[in-house]
Amino acid sequence: MDIFSDSIEEVLEKLGTTSGGLSTKEAEARIARYGENRLREEEKISVWAIVRQQFQSVLVWLLIFAVIISLLLGDVIESAVIGGILVANSVIGFLQEFRAEKALEALKKISGLKAKVLRDGHIVKLETNLLAPGDVILLETGDRIPADARLLHHMNLECQEAMLTGESTPVSKKTDSVSSGAPLAERFNMVYSGTIVSKGRATAIVTGTGMETELGRIAELLSDDRDGRRSPLQKKINHFSRRLALIVIIAAVLMFLLTWMSGEDLLETFKTALSLAVAAIPEGLPAVVALTLAKGVQRMVKHNAIVRHLPAIETLGSSSVICSDKTGTMTVNRMSVRKIYADGQEIEVQDNRQAGHAGREDLELLFRIGLLCNDARPDPGGGIFGDPTEAALLLSARHYGQEPDNVSQRYPRIDEIGFDSERKMMSTLHDVSGGGKVMYTKGAPDVLLSRCTRIMNNGEVIPLDKATHDAIIRKNEAFAAEALRVLGFAWKDVGVQGDFTEDDLIFVGLQAMNDPPRPEVIDAVAKCRKAGIKVVMITGDQKLTAEAIGRELGITGRAMTGAELDTVEDIGRVVEEVSIFARVSPEQKINIVTALQKNDHVVAMTGDGVNDAPALKQADIGVAMGQGGTDVAREASTMVLIDDNFASIVKAVEEGRAIFDNLRKFVFSLLAGNISEVMIIILAVIVGLKLPLVAIQILWINLVTDGLPALALGFEPKAKNLMARPPIAKNTFIVDRLMILRLVVVCVVITAACLGLYVHALFSSGWSWGERLGSADPDYLYASTMAFTSLVLLEMVNAFHAKSETENIFTVKVFSNPWLTAAVAFSLVLHLLVLYTPLNQVFYTVPLGLADWGMVMLVCATLILADMVFKWKVKPNHYVRQGVNIHTSKR
Repeated sequence: MDIFSDSIEEVLEKLGTTSGGLSTKEAEARIARYGENRLREEEKISVWAIVRQQFQSVLVWLLIFAVIISLLLGDVIESAVIGGILVANSVIGFLQEFRAEKALEALKKISGLKAKVLRDGHIVKLETNLLAPGDVILLETGDRIPADARLLHHMNLECQEAMLTGESTPVSKKTDSVSSGAPLAERFNMVYSGTIVSKGRATAIVTGTGMETELGRIAELLSDDRDGRRSPLQKKINHFSRRLALIVIIAAVLMFLLTWMSGEDLLETFKTALSLAVAAIPEGLPAVVALTLAKGVQRMVKHNAIVRHLPAIETLGSSSVICSDKTGTMTVNRMSVRKIYADGQEIEVQDNRQAGHAGREDLELLFRIGLLCNDARPDPGGGIFGDPTEAALLLSARHYGQEPDNVSQRYPRIDEIGFDSERKMMSTLHDVSGGGKVMYTKGAPDVLLSRCTRIMNNGEVIPLDKATHDAIIRKNEAFAAEALRVLGFAWKDVGVQGDFTEDDLIFVGLQAMNDPPRPEVIDAVAKCRKAGIKVVMITGDQKLTAEAIGRELGITGRAMTGAELDTVEDIGRVVEEVSIFARVSPEQKINIVTALQKNDHVVAMTGDGVNDAPALKQADIGVAMGQGGTDVAREASTMVLIDDNFASIVKAVEEGRAIFDNLRKFVFSLLAGNISEVMIIILAVIVGLKLPLVAIQILWINLVTDGLPALALGFEPKAKNLMARPPIAKNTFIVDRLMILRLVVVCVVITAACLGLYVHALFSSGWSWGERLGSADPDYLYASTMAFTSLVLLEMVNAFHAKSETENIFTVKVFSNPWLTAAVAFSLVLHLLVLYTPLNQVFYTVPLGLADWGMVMLVCATLILADMVFKWKVKPNHYVRQGVNIHTSKR
């Protein structure tokens, strides 16, 4: 029912109560019927749920399959290594998400709120959960409103409703009925649960408690389960893993059949086929993903961000649209004076300072009036307590050099005429040292000017003529067109026994203010634009205000109100064209995010209020504010910015892109080796050669000499041009066409080089084609060692090629990643041990001479040359595959 459109008498009748409130017995009966005044809480994520999440991946199950195969082969060490990788991956993911949940809980403010209630005709203080519909509550400045209520009486009541509406300025209240269907921000006779009384006093009748409040309605929107949704990274890894599993099975079966048909030993063939299957599975992928995500999380902690779920950073890196709440996220959520008009001059205020104007009498008077005709007061903690507009005036005066305590002592207040919405003015009367009294007035410029007959001009008081009056009105309208809140200031000397009336005033000037953008946001928006990310401002503020802030932030494009959005049929088209949405409800925010997602965008949503929470949960990644944000918003998010710094989001985008970039490098390096191994084995079988590699060599390459350098690629430094690229398209796979083309070139070169050296070694030892070789034959061991060694070194060289998709080994910073350098060096030492120590009997190798190493170096040079030619050819078109430019693409 639209309580706000009914008369007070109708409201009392509908709720079955009186202005005297409920009896205790009736209140208890209603609580039993409607429930306590509390929101339903979602079940917390259990420890076991976090553990289960670590095993919801196709790749993880592939690795479990690899462990089983290794055990069947009797290779306990191989099984232990893969099992260790699985455990490490799960522990990393579990610890990070568990710690994030604990860190989030630490942000919650625990408070047992109480409310003043009329019960049995007496004013009592009760726990807010004991309120019932029909209760009469008493409110005063600073109170957090405990339930939704309709105003019965009030005295200059203003409420801060930004958490629900997104509107930054306090809302002046009234008791009159408003039209049916009025939006939440325009229901001036209602107060809402969770909002704060910023000024005045009131008596109100409770109309809704618990889930029946506006806060509860938003909580209901949050109850939709989103846990089943996977991040773009998880989807890409699962897609990659499914395809890889199919290829592994086909390759292993094909290799087994071909080898068996060629007359090789059945048991040895079976072992080699299974070894090849294990080798083809990139065991290190989960560890690389977990480690790179964890490292990204650690870097984000330095930027004051808590990441609640590991894949969230990569998701933000894939974002093509960032939808952001305005108040408190893009703006500072604190009114500040931006412009001043006095003595016919407009003064731009930078950082609340009026540099270069010290000593001007008109400005000194203007700021003194703003400071004294003001109920805001400095907070002992360094802040300012009171109405945000009055706090801005006090701060403005302070920056001009007027300290509140000193000025108040010189001009003590002795009387006042409080502000009310009809007069639109406030006046105070002050004693002046040396005798006499002075009256200071502030108010709406048009109303104030109608009470002024004179004006300050060059330190003198002169009559206010029509031309000057009209010039002031035009300046007021110009300020208002910039979405600035404008107040006029005037005074008069009332003498010792003067009349304290608001007429015959002397006009001094104007102060225009707004909730200014955060300085870092302007740069962050520019970086997003350069990175191809569209920034959409979503706010509960008026359209004019939103457009003005948007211009300051550099957010251009159409603006649209929630009412206009409701009339649109094709919302999918509209969300591509509109960059600013004003006066939108929580449901409309969800609709905007959903429409963008249907257009194949990866959507990040930032916000701090309860009204942002449903959209935070619907978005691919929700980013809540830690300090100014509500608990509800933080619970709905996947990342929390502790210092409320919007610029940290851009850092997170960069981290996310770096993670995907490094993941591609790792996958390319590992697949190049694994595919080459498969091709070498299968081609050798097809042409009738004895297998160049034995099972233990394949596993050794996969886990150590190839695996360690590939793993180190996950720690590559961020590329400098990451934020100059378009977003990674939602349908971009880890292995795309460009990587497939690179893999074809690299794998053909590696396969040809290894088989070429293998055959050359056999021929140089006197072998004839078709001659059968035994596993212990010296000629075979030598040729196999040449193939084994060349494959190891070629994969090490390829690890350095994987550092960049555009730069070759001579132009890229080869040693920029100490982890990669160390991994290659360590792998090389291990390989030398395999060749020149008794371990060679385990790995079926023999020592190589200098001439042999020279031939290995020669084939490595061939790969370097092939890589240089390839990158030279594809470099101009490299970024075409990375994504689509959201400003020009058709979706």
